[in-house]
Amino acid sequence: MKTLDARIRFTGERRQVTALFYDIVGSTELLLRSEPEKFFRSVSALHQNAETIIRKHGGFLHQRLGDGGCCFFGYPEQSEDAAESAVQASLELLHIAAGSKTKARTPFQLRIGVATGLVVFSTEGDEIVGTAPVLAARLQAEAEPNSVLVADSTVRLTRHKFDYKLVREARLKGFEDPVALWRPQERDRSAPEASPSEDRDRPIRGREKELAALSGAWHSALEGKGSLIAIVGEAGIGKSRLVGEFAERLRQTAHETVVFQCGRRLESQPLHPFVSFLERLVEPSVLRDGNARAFMQALQASGREVDAAVVETILAFTADRSAATSRNIRISDLSGRAFRRKVIEAAADILASKAPGIPTLLIFEDVHWADDMTLELIDRLGALAAGLPILVVQTSRIRRSLAVATEIELSGLTAAAVRDLVASIWREHPPPGLSDFVLDQCDGMPLYAEELTNFLRERQPLGKSLSAWKELLREGGVSSLNDLLSARLAATGSARRAAQFASVIGREFGISLLAYLLEGVSRETVDADIDRLLSQGIIERSSVTRGAFQFRHVLAQEAAYGSLLKSDRRRIHRRIADRLIAETKPSLPAAIAAWQCAEAGLHDAAARFALAAAEASVLRFAMREANVSLELCEREVDSLSRRHPDRTELALSLFELRGVVAAALEGEGSQSARRVYARAMQLLKKQPPALRMKHFPVYWGWWFTAPNILTQQSRARVVVGDMQAVEDRETRLQSYHCGWATSFHAGEHAFCLDCVAKGLDLYEADSAVRNRAFFGGHDAKVCGLGESALSYLLLNETGASEDAIRECLEWGTATDHAGSMVHALYYAMVLARCQSRYADVHALGEQMLSLAERHGLAASQARANMYCGWAELMTSPAGRGAARFEAGLLLQQQLGTDDNLSMHSDMHAQVLQRLGKPAEALAIVQNAISVGRGSGQWFWLAELYRRSAKLRRHLNDRPSSIRRDLTKAVRIAEGQKAAWLAERAKRSLDGLQGNGSR
Repeated sequence: MKTLDARIRFTGERRQVTALFYDIVGSTELLLRSEPEKFFRSVSALHQNAETIIRKHGGFLHQRLGDGGCCFFGYPEQSEDAAESAVQASLELLHIAAGSKTKARTPFQLRIGVATGLVVFSTEGDEIVGTAPVLAARLQAEAEPNSVLVADSTVRLTRHKFDYKLVREARLKGFEDPVALWRPQERDRSAPEASPSEDRDRPIRGREKELAALSGAWHSALEGKGSLIAIVGEAGIGKSRLVGEFAERLRQTAHETVVFQCGRRLESQPLHPFVSFLERLVEPSVLRDGNARAFMQALQASGREVDAAVVETILAFTADRSAATSRNIRISDLSGRAFRRKVIEAAADILASKAPGIPTLLIFEDVHWADDMTLELIDRLGALAAGLPILVVQTSRIRRSLAVATEIELSGLTAAAVRDLVASIWREHPPPGLSDFVLDQCDGMPLYAEELTNFLRERQPLGKSLSAWKELLREGGVSSLNDLLSARLAATGSARRAAQFASVIGREFGISLLAYLLEGVSRETVDADIDRLLSQGIIERSSVTRGAFQFRHVLAQEAAYGSLLKSDRRRIHRRIADRLIAETKPSLPAAIAAWQCAEAGLHDAAARFALAAAEASVLRFAMREANVSLELCEREVDSLSRRHPDRTELALSLFELRGVVAAALEGEGSQSARRVYARAMQLLKKQPPALRMKHFPVYWGWWFTAPNILTQQSRARVVVGDMQAVEDRETRLQSYHCGWATSFHAGEHAFCLDCVAKGLDLYEADSAVRNRAFFGGHDAKVCGLGESALSYLLLNETGASEDAIRECLEWGTATDHAGSMVHALYYAMVLARCQSRYADVHALGEQMLSLAERHGLAASQARANMYCGWAELMTSPAGRGAARFEAGLLLQQQLGTDDNLSMHSDMHAQVLQRLGKPAEALAIVQNAISVGRGSGQWFWLAELYRRSAKLRRHLNDRPSSIRRDLTKAVRIAEGQKAAWLAERAKRSLDGLQGNGSR
């Protein structure tokens, strides 16, 4: 038996190490395409280089595995920074592989995995056991070519050294729980995020007062009294330069700075700057797929602790949705606006989440190009900042009316500041009078003064006089800032071409797309051009997108873009557009892709991309943003030939979205919405049945926006008739939905019940889940059962009515869909109101109010308070409930969502009569009768005449007038075959000579 000492000596050691596995991508295919000897030499060279790098960072190449290697850090020599060294080595290995593409060697791509954990190894070192090497091997297999994946365990140890982006979560063989896959990137120390748009060579001039104001605001923020600062001024006045200088001064202090860049042509992308920020924390696929766990991990890794509800709200906003649904969205009950507010609140919570522990500087650049949701986010952050160590700074060319903002307006530099600037650029004593000449030319604009001084200094005229300087400007064709920027660009030599191509991409651009455009130019030349443009101050590294570049000023981009001939510009736009069209998922935002295609003259593609951008905005209830894209789409569709095969399809899709947006922005009954759908129907009626079915949302919108019930009922019959031949069950069901919804209000109860029976026979629960969100905002079965319950009551079939309303409530609850549950409660409440069951009305109203408040359904809140207030008043001699009714009525009038004016006016008259105002009550009823007769809302007209008669009697009106009202009530009810209403009117008429009508 071995002694204890012997067991210790032979068992080995337990230690935390970091494992690194690398593997050559497609080595077998490379071998088959290469000469064996050449391939062998290349692989050997790669392994030797790898081993050199591993050793340099304190690691150990444990095994060569043919086309890969297994390495350990922290073994055999223990090291405190083993994890850090492993990640650094992995990044250098990628550079080595990228540099192997020479004539003498086979080009390689590597996959690398890195993981840290406890292992056990023998004293001889020939066996190492633990999860770290297994996990590193699995990560290596999951990595994309030429990339590194790092495990959670390593990320936690190296977060201070490297930036990480969460790629996704994956289920790896042998591991029970999903494993987070992180991609590392070494921090760029030369261009830290904390100093956007800065020029370190020369301190800012003439902005001491403004810098002091920013510093004062920052010191207040440090005390928990943050604020919003708006820096306003024209292009070139130095807004970004001021912010950059301020951020640079904070560089050595403990804080976090986040920069958000608003962009031209991105006004139609809701919350684009914020979403770009999220994509710096996590792979876009996590946001698109709605991966809550991965998103939460990424936020926590960045030091942001937020509630799960915040994560769910943001993912509901960023997740991909079916574009088709955007054409059907209705904005009833304002639930879309509630969702929009919720998203902005969640975004603000994420950005403010670190502030209690770490002072936060949030910079929004070029807010004059911000979308509406970003503007709302800035305002929300400004309100939050008042109680947190947060300073929000926005730069803009235009002034916004901000109650919570302090404004700093930048004007031109003073003469003293210009002289100081000229002296700092000239480096020697500038010639006498030069500063005054520059000041006279630039009118105090810093960028102009800087560019003009550089222009003159580089040319150093022999005669240092006013005439010589003017001659230089004349010879150089310089009469504006744009000319100076063009001259600066021309001085870059061959790099000018790269800048011109980059300007067509946009202010920000990536190397890969630029290299693609510069066809035939080597990557080495492109890199050299980029270096030249950087050194000349034409471009700088992007402050918001890692690895990208941007023009130092948008005016520099415009100068480069303007230097191209229009024909050349179009050819470059065309090359970009062709690439975007060919991509499965365009690498640029849809709004930018639309502009690129439009500038390329590809009107059909531009219209499609603009539609995609608009659809994405509509689905996120960003209607103003959607409208920007729709305006571009309309221009592009109008530019298409009348004979273009896709013109009709594109026009109909445009109309569908136009209708939704117009209804949201101006109201569902607005003239704008009606005109859109009327034009759409004119075009759609000429199309074959298949196309009419495909664009059924046009029919729905045309029906929904009818000016009155009479028109809506005639349109409903057209919709039902035109959809009879359609094969799609859901489309036919929704046509019947139009039919029953209008027919009840028109008093055509037989047609209403016929539509319900035929429609619900087509009902499918799965389809309902997909469609209830936009066809009326509620489940069709709930709606059909509710309408039939009311029709059955008025036809005096009370048993069928009770059965229908019971099933309606049960099905509404089963849907677990707020809009459908509220809809069911409303039908039950109206039914109880018809029967004067006050307690039931009140109980149902309180249920409805609770749901409506929880889900932000404003119109339903108004209705619930009206009915509850009415029930309270009708059962309380003290008049309790009147104020509640009036408040609900006022809100409903403000929202413009009253689709039951007849009954609500009847209730209003009852309220006024109970309050001792019978004359006012009669005026309300007379107005409702007039509106009802004119609009076609006839289902309650008999009761309005009965109410009129009762009020006339109370006011001692002539018996003939009272009898006339009751006679009309009977005739109208009988004409609708509404036996229940007819009996009520007849009883009132019979009792006219007795104790009065009921």
